[in-house]
Amino acid sequence: MARTVVMRAVSGGLLAMSIVVVAPTGCADERGGRRGAGAGGLSSVGMGEGGGPDGAATSSADDDDKDDDDVGHDADDGGAGGAFDVPADDDGAPVEEDEGCRKVDFLFVVDNSVSMADNQTALVGAFPGFMDAIQTTLAADSDYHILVTDTDAWGRCNTLNGWTGHDPDSSTCNDYIANTPFVECDRVLGAGVIHPAGKSASNQHCMTQSGMRYLEPGEADLPGTFACMATVGVAGHPEERPMDAMTAALAPAINGPGGCNEGFLRDDALLVITFMSDDPKYEDAIGPNEWYQAVVDAKLGDPTSTVVLGLTPAWDGCQDGKGPPKGSHWEEFITLWGGNGLHGNVCGSAAEYVAFFEMAVSTIDQACDNYTPPG
Repeated sequence: MARTVVMRAVSGGLLAMSIVVVAPTGCADERGGRRGAGAGGLSSVGMGEGGGPDGAATSSADDDDKDDDDVGHDADDGGAGGAFDVPADDDGAPVEEDEGCRKVDFLFVVDNSVSMADNQTALVGAFPGFMDAIQTTLAADSDYHILVTDTDAWGRCNTLNGWTGHDPDSSTCNDYIANTPFVECDRVLGAGVIHPAGKSASNQHCMTQSGMRYLEPGEADLPGTFACMATVGVAGHPEERPMDAMTAALAPAINGPGGCNEGFLRDDALLVITFMSDDPKYEDAIGPNEWYQAVVDAKLGDPTSTVVLGLTPAWDGCQDGKGPPKGSHWEEFITLWGGNGLHGNVCGSAAEYVAFFEMAVSTIDQACDNYTPPG
């Protein structure tokens, strides 16, 4: 059944509002998870089986032989565009939301290997509209934490002593790394990234208003600071392990007193995990069931407390010919979350990233309605 929503088209930081009628988005696979299916009839841009509007996804080259110019899509193609829906009645007035959850912790796990520069650009482009829709759709006084981590601790570049020697491009471990002091948490797996360094990174200290390694409500420049954090660059290790980074970021010690992510993970907040990687190989430790259980354990044993949004290469045309499993292990992890899991194509265009996060808003909203915080 179609539903009426208010669409906010994000372009150049300005919001234009219109009322449209769209069909429901997303579809369940045989295991209960959802695969991104475009913008629900708003355009022909697709996140479905073909990974693109014409059924053929763009592909990424192997990390060890691909530079920044060999990307599979144009980062400027819709990076700041697209539409995000806000519930409204038939007259276009915003609908009063249910009580739902009042706190949301967003964890972004971003692959920082050599082939990921364009993907990071697409994520940064989709973020402002995504967060605007989240803040409008959820309860008015919702309290959010936003943390970005990358997929390794040291990567190709040792931020203590400069270049490690594993550098296919002399600019990967740049002068900024060699000449900049870093703190220990900049070298801890799962710690919030606030000082991205190396080729294609922000190469600056991303200062948060709170001084923490994550963003909180009231941040003066939320999109700008997120962009600084999420542009983690391409100086990471060629063996990408987003699940290892995810479980490390959720561990009790790192979120406890004195930990690098102190206070990020809250018992009474909905947890939204977004991870993205184009590695066709299986580098992570253990497997999907163990990753699932680690997240559930971190959230007091309640699987309804978590939403998982994954952008992987497990799509036709993405990393084809690179060998198995091509992200199938990550797809399996996403489907374990049933309706709280959403799977997208990491090789999609920047506009497709926007469509994916537009779908994610309704997934998060539904999960928020179904989640009952402890106490």
